[in-house]
Amino acid sequence: MTAQIGQMVRELLSGDLNAYPEQIKTLDEPGWNAFGEIVGAAFYRAVAQQLDLQADVPAFVAAAAAPYAQTPVAIDPSAAQALVRSVLGDDATVGQVLEQLDEPDLARIELVLLRRLIADSAGSLTVDALVTSAQDEAAEFSGEAGVS
Repeated sequence: MTAQIGQMVRELLSGDLNAYPEQIKTLDEPGWNAFGEIVGAAFYRAVAQQLDLQADVPAFVAAAAAPYAQTPVAIDPSAAQALVRSVLGDDATVGQVLEQLDEPDLARIELVLLRRLIADSAGSLTVDALVTSAQDEAAEFSGEAGVS
């Protein structure tokens, strides 16, 4: 299952993110677990690689969110900023955000931010490498490691 979910994440990161609401309709609970693990691991790795404590998080989030304003994948900037800051070590506001978001909202925000991180990376982050690494982490966590 992790491989199928990984492919879905690749498609969302490199294709039309506005397809997100339609694509997630097929996910059941195990699918959501794998999807959330893969997107979360990719998000954590990309933020840790591309941003630091000196980053202008509000400007980054605004740039990431702008292409999706008024679309089905529009994001809440304050929630997105809290998620980024939590990866950077400032988790003071992320608890409140996580209480208010369900899994589809959280994944949508992370996908929007991931697309920007990949675009800003000047080639140091690629969709395939990022998702493959996240997929491997998710497979280990779920017990699917070594299963083809």
